[in-house]
Amino acid sequence: MKRLTLLLILACLTLTSTNLLAKDKHKVYDAVIIPGFPFNPDGKMNAVYRIRLAWAFELYETGRTQHIILSGGAVHSPYVEAEIFALYLMEKGIPAEALILERNAEHSMENVFYSMEIAKKYGFEEVAVATDMFQSGMIQIIGKIEGHDLTDVDFLPAKMSIVNRYWKSFELDIDYDLAYRENFIPLIERKNKEERKKGTHGLTWKPSELVELSYATEIK
Repeated sequence: MKRLTLLLILACLTLTSTNLLAKDKHKVYDAVIIPGFPFNPDGKMNAVYRIRLAWAFELYETGRTQHIILSGGAVHSPYVEAEIFALYLMEKGIPAEALILERNAEHSMENVFYSMEIAKKYGFEEVAVATDMFQSGMIQIIGKIEGHDLTDVDFLPAKMSIVNRYWKSFELDIDYDLAYRENFIPLIERKNKEERKKGTHGLTWKPSELVELSYATEIK
């Protein structure tokens, strides 16, 4: 098991250094996709949160993107991941009008699929997935294994030298109750192991019947 994990990590690092990465280091995007992560209101800032939030903030503040698509529903905890990320970024000063919410995704591949639906419908032509190195690699590896077409999206894995500048700046107080959902049932109770595996590989996703543009201004 340890060997398999190591091989996966090495594969991720190898793949994310190849042609699937954005070649133009100064390219400006219509939108970047920030995948969510389960939220636990224990007062501790998770490292994954720090990395993804800092990278999103950096890309917006430096003019590399005009919009940020925050993707993730209430999957493993009763808090909508996209909304939690939005609350942090708004507290940091990013305007709500720049933050787009995608609340349906339950897996990393679905973060891309659902977000790209939004991007295509609303005319965002230049789009990139902006997340940590490991998740970038995992998405690309699974995409290659399963034959998913990811040619319409670039990958911008976070640069830790930049992320470190903001490491403590996201220790912010947010009203996380705004992202709370009543009658929540965690994914592990809704779907069995095989169903979750297929979801991870993007095999259960289906195109949405209705694609709507939702901004963080809706969080109340």
